[in-house]
Amino acid sequence: MPKKQRIKKLIVRRKEHFLTVLEKNWRDAALKPLTTFLWNIGLTANHITVSSFILLLVPIILHAQHQPLTTQLIILAIISLSDALDGPMARNNNNVTVFGTWMDHIRDGVLVLWASYLIYEYHLLSLEVLILIWALQLLLIYINLKDFIIKYLKGLPGDEEEVLVSNFSLDNLQASVIGRLQFFFWTAGYGFLLTAVIMSQQLLVSIGNVFIILEIIFAAFNILESYKKILPELP
Repeated sequence: MPKKQRIKKLIVRRKEHFLTVLEKNWRDAALKPLTTFLWNIGLTANHITVSSFILLLVPIILHAQHQPLTTQLIILAIISLSDALDGPMARNNNNVTVFGTWMDHIRDGVLVLWASYLIYEYHLLSLEVLILIWALQLLLIYINLKDFIIKYLKGLPGDEEEVLVSNFSLDNLQASVIGRLQFFFWTAGYGFLLTAVIMSQQLLVSIGNVFIILEIIFAAFNILESYKKILPELP
């Protein structure tokens, strides 16, 4: 089999839904002036992603030192906002990289993992709900990564391995609009619940709980969407 055909068989292309494309185009256009400015002063999307990842250490250290929750939440909010910026920054400046894509997902995972710990510590959600949230997320990760990891661990010639990693990272790992909504409701829901600890407002708790319910719903949709993508195409 020719090399190009062998490589092609290793990669399952994901056809982006038009809403995903629309959301990306709208966000990229809205943030174009800011991303252009940041690019012109020497910043890249990877700088933003890595910096926000390192910044995650600050609220963890502050928590260990029993510092006020308010300061921790401000930093976590900044990190969450950076997630909305690094993608458009990369696309607007034609600077999307494999490293940045993986770091973006890892940063997001660590962010919600730490926030989940805070939610549990302050008894804002039951352990059962947190287990459900993470069970759905782990299932989603398994569906998305299983085939890629199996192919990668089997070992491939250097050029084929590079193509596999690059195409999977820059295609399959890109978040859909459903995935972005899931992450938004997840982080925003946690944000409202944690803010309620500071402000003692029951309304914030109610909004946070509604957002978490929506996160679970969109997580289920995200799993269904991801599962459909790995099914063999019907004739």
